[in-house]
Amino acid sequence: MKRPDEKLTTAMPSGTNPPPHIVVTQNNSPTDAPPPTLAAVAQTPEELRIALDHLPHPWQSKHAPVDPLDPTNEHTLDQALEIQKKDKRGLTEIFTTLGVADSEAVYLALAHRFGVPFVRLRDFPIEPAALSGVPESVARSSRFVPLMLHKGRLVAATADPTHADTIKTLRFVSGYGVDFALATPRDIEQAIDKHYRSEAEARIFDALQALTSKEELNEHDVREAERLGQEKPVVQLVDNIITDAIRRRASDIHVHPEDHHVDLLFRIDGNLNAVHRFPKSLHAAVVSRIKILGRMNIAERRLPQDGRVQVSENNALIDLRVSIIPTVRGESVVIRILNTNAGLKALGELGFNARDQHVFTDLLNKSYGMLLVTGPTGCGKTTTLYAALQEIKKRNVNIITIEDPVEYRIDGIEQIQVHSGIGFTFARALRNILRHDPNVVMIGEIRDKETATIAVESALTGHLVLSTLHTNDAAGAVIRLIEMGIEPYLVSSSLLGVLAQRLVRRNCPHCLREESIDAGVRAALGIQLDEVFYRGGGCDACHNTGYSGRFAVYELLQITEAMRGELVGGVSAAKLRALAVTDGMNLLTQQALTQARQHKTSLAEVYRVRLS
Repeated sequence: MKRPDEKLTTAMPSGTNPPPHIVVTQNNSPTDAPPPTLAAVAQTPEELRIALDHLPHPWQSKHAPVDPLDPTNEHTLDQALEIQKKDKRGLTEIFTTLGVADSEAVYLALAHRFGVPFVRLRDFPIEPAALSGVPESVARSSRFVPLMLHKGRLVAATADPTHADTIKTLRFVSGYGVDFALATPRDIEQAIDKHYRSEAEARIFDALQALTSKEELNEHDVREAERLGQEKPVVQLVDNIITDAIRRRASDIHVHPEDHHVDLLFRIDGNLNAVHRFPKSLHAAVVSRIKILGRMNIAERRLPQDGRVQVSENNALIDLRVSIIPTVRGESVVIRILNTNAGLKALGELGFNARDQHVFTDLLNKSYGMLLVTGPTGCGKTTTLYAALQEIKKRNVNIITIEDPVEYRIDGIEQIQVHSGIGFTFARALRNILRHDPNVVMIGEIRDKETATIAVESALTGHLVLSTLHTNDAAGAVIRLIEMGIEPYLVSSSLLGVLAQRLVRRNCPHCLREESIDAGVRAALGIQLDEVFYRGGGCDACHNTGYSGRFAVYELLQITEAMRGELVGGVSAAKLRALAVTDGMNLLTQQALTQARQHKTSLAEVYRVRLS
């Protein structure tokens, strides 16, 4: 391809200092161009071409949801640019720190500031000629996506117009001069996944075509498939599966063999989603590759096996826990993804209302006592505990954790992995760490009376103890300790509070529609017939699930003096719950209903996690 000699020309609004790699030009705009009140927002190639041709005068767009000159967005943008002057980070990373990583309004303001169009990529038809000139690896590493060719130049979408290396990279690999449009990081990531992945998978399956020609496999074919587990096409296929799951923020990868095919599923936001179906003849090769990654026995196909591997994605180290079990249709694989970047949250990101965040923070600042987080497996208890630890860490105290497994590693905290197979249990570890002078102890889970007894004793002797229990609600956790054999007066003296929680799926904001609600659901939740609720209908942004991410709904029970007196004398869970409500506790079901009324989740999700 011929490389044009002209420099990148991007028009800038008056009074704005351009990034060092952008050359400001005074283009002759049409005399009837409207004043630059709103940045151009394009959803089609035709709209984007019009926007580019009208620079430096952004055009009034029917797609613009907000005024980019809104003072709130302007203040956020000014703050980000000031931070960038000091530490030289990219704007995308700074916006993440400020909590506006995917705010379309902020990126619209950024587009207006730099005089470039803003493009929505969710339904944007990208030209194959633009994609073919830029490798996927380059697009991902530099975080841009090529869109189309316009007047002999390549048009690409980026989230950071201040990144000086992006233009150099794109000009070098494509051979074209470059014009940029702005898009949100999430839209860019999804566009790369959508448009590059299909081509890459087609190449891989073409390379494996010879293996898929047989319906049934004999023993020789199985050995051949195992050999192919170390060959490039299968290596690429498994790598693509893992990378795709991480980018979709999946928590688990499932490989389920059937009689004549193999299903690939990702658990996203708590639900299994079918992703691909590939021929049964590839199954042995794929499983063999996964075994190699997890340092397991490739030849063993009759017994369950567990393994572990670490991978790097976007400079983050991610743990993969692999479990393989034999079934009548072949070996079934589940890979648990422990993504530190995706999992760690600050206390303010957990979704507490103002009252409960104040109460929870106050409990974390106690010098001794026990605080429990309760709920079923997969309800986000570990995420809440890690957020609590990060809050406590600000006090410069000695924190030691006992976990199985250690899911996220935090600097400045001593973390211990238990090994039940060699007798290193929670109870034994807890007895030993108390000699290491901890101020705060986090126990992954209280499973038995011995662990519960030591935890309570630790809470009574000057340690703040955080842990989890498997009970349905907050009041039930208090009664559960007594049922495990802890004397009521010890529970009364040691327990500070209990947080019971569930995870509900967040409605996708891009495809909200009115929810159809069964009469029985309304009756069970006490909802009037005329009350309207919303849920996501499914779109590219949410992979057609209608949901995007999850958040916690909860009830926070703080042990008061009145409750302590009742505990010593013996009390039921119902009486304890009633006392807590009197003291201001908002029941989990009611808190979830509040979120549904604000359109953050659906009523179906509330019905699924209800406690009463």
